[in-house]
Amino acid sequence: MKMRALLALLLLPVVWAQELTERSTDELLRYGDVLYAQGNCLSARLFYQQVLEREANNPDALLGKGQALVCEGAFDEGIATLQRVLEAAPERTEAYLRLASAYVEQHRNAPQRHTEGLQEALAVLEEAESAGLGGAELLNLRGMILYRRGELEAARDALQRAVALDSTAAAYYENLGLTYLGLGELEPAVRTLRRAVTLNPDSASARNQLGSAYLLLGRCEDALFELEQAVSLAPEQLETNFNLGRALFDCGEVRAARPYFEKVVALDVTALPPVYTYLARIDLEEGNYDAAVTQATKGALLPQPNAAEAYYWLGQAYEARGRTSEDGASDAEKAREAYERALQLDGSFTPAREALN
Repeated sequence: MKMRALLALLLLPVVWAQELTERSTDELLRYGDVLYAQGNCLSARLFYQQVLEREANNPDALLGKGQALVCEGAFDEGIATLQRVLEAAPERTEAYLRLASAYVEQHRNAPQRHTEGLQEALAVLEEAESAGLGGAELLNLRGMILYRRGELEAARDALQRAVALDSTAAAYYENLGLTYLGLGELEPAVRTLRRAVTLNPDSASARNQLGSAYLLLGRCEDALFELEQAVSLAPEQLETNFNLGRALFDCGEVRAARPYFEKVVALDVTALPPVYTYLARIDLEEGNYDAAVTQATKGALLPQPNAAEAYYWLGQAYEARGRTSEDGASDAEKAREAYERALQLDGSFTPAREALN
């Protein structure tokens, strides 16, 4: 019985291959597209490959196979396959978009190894424009690549042109709103992100960004509403939980913030180091000084952009505890060391300087 079952399993690929050869090219492409949309990239690639065995330069099959390879993490082979699409069908705007996106993903996956990935992606889009191709999707992708490169004003210009061409794409408005946030243009950010939410009310990321914009404007009620909606839509997302916790904390609901910060830690202990600084500040508010020192130490030791602030709050935690250990080391001295470290990291961090004085 077991032997027959094993033989059946071994014969499945042969039977499947026989069935594939009986399918038309259009059917194979359609099945591949469905599987790719479902995230079943390996199976999708097999369907596209079956087409390529019949027509080596079929642009639809090459496009599908290239995307599937990128999805599987085989970036070099995927990029080479997508480049073949441009050789076979240089008029295909989609081919330029997918090739540029592949370079972006390759860079995101290994930025130290593929340092020129974003520039290569931009070069592909420029080649498309030189060929007389364009459109809102191309401008949106250009905008997001420029955003990642830190060229925010150029990104804003590209994204403004994208929404002008297609005023129904929620993602374009969300990307433009994110860029406005990066530029500190808060009112345009709110207007744009509200449009994104109107077009797609179920977008947790758009509501998360809109809530963050409201918080920066000091509009606590609006911020909390949007961020609560974001967490409801994406309860396991790190950033939405962190931002709701931060909004509650900054808006004076300190204790209510704790569960959201603790959720962030439960999801990933190292992804958002500032969460430990916030937990330390909550412990300080509640008089839990040992816990505050523990949390603040984690926040200070993990790499993060707000390292000076993290060390400042570590100093505050030590000061509040005010203990001297058995080996004679005092919390007062540890606090001074933390403030000094904060100033080493950021000489203009005034709170640490004032604490030392």
